[in-house]
Amino acid sequence: MDNNVLIIAGDISHYNYVTYWVIEEFSNHFKKVFFVNGNHDYYLITRSQRSKYRNDSLSRVFELNNLLSQLNNVTFFSSFTGNVTEKYGGVRFAGCTMTSLPIGEEEISFYNGFMNDKKYISHEPKLYNDKDINAYNTVISDFRPNIFISHYPLVRTYSHNKHLNDGSIGSYMCIVERHIAPINIFGHVHESDVCYEVANSKHISNALGYPTENLNSKIKTFNFKVR
Repeated sequence: MDNNVLIIAGDISHYNYVTYWVIEEFSNHFKKVFFVNGNHDYYLITRSQRSKYRNDSLSRVFELNNLLSQLNNVTFFSSFTGNVTEKYGGVRFAGCTMTSLPIGEEEISFYNGFMNDKKYISHEPKLYNDKDINAYNTVISDFRPNIFISHYPLVRTYSHNKHLNDGSIGSYMCIVERHIAPINIFGHVHESDVCYEVANSKHISNALGYPTENLNSKIKTFNFKVR
């Protein structure tokens, strides 16, 4: 497989057309681009957006899917569109958002009280988590991916360790029963140039974060031996 593949693990913009323009530009410089939705890609942050999408975040997903389908070297992975796997250059890629699910009083209280997701994403997180976990456990599991792309990490990260007892883990990590890919790419927690090794699987993030974070970050190049 050539090395000219770009993986974007979500959270480009609150507006689909901005997301499209960004990915379109990247598609001019990379032979292949893979993208999954982040939680901010579900946000409806203005009154006009809520009106346009009829207060349904999933309408943003389907609109973005239609926009990105115009770019023939871009793959948008989403459990809601049903497109979660693709072979490219002899490598099996798979992905979806892998939304976290707050469980228990403390985690639900944190989600309701502190997360903008509660305010700007329609539907409760269980809808998104159920869809993503189903894709992960069935279609993707049967596909046996070499590389899995998610927005939410599937392992505990350094960021999580700072907040062990405040209920935040239910909003920042997607819990899975097993890791189905040897290489996993994730975003969400704004960690730059990190790699966690858990149960013979690598979990890698190189997030830019918010505009004031990681100002010197660059697109990170990784060379993998897939198996």
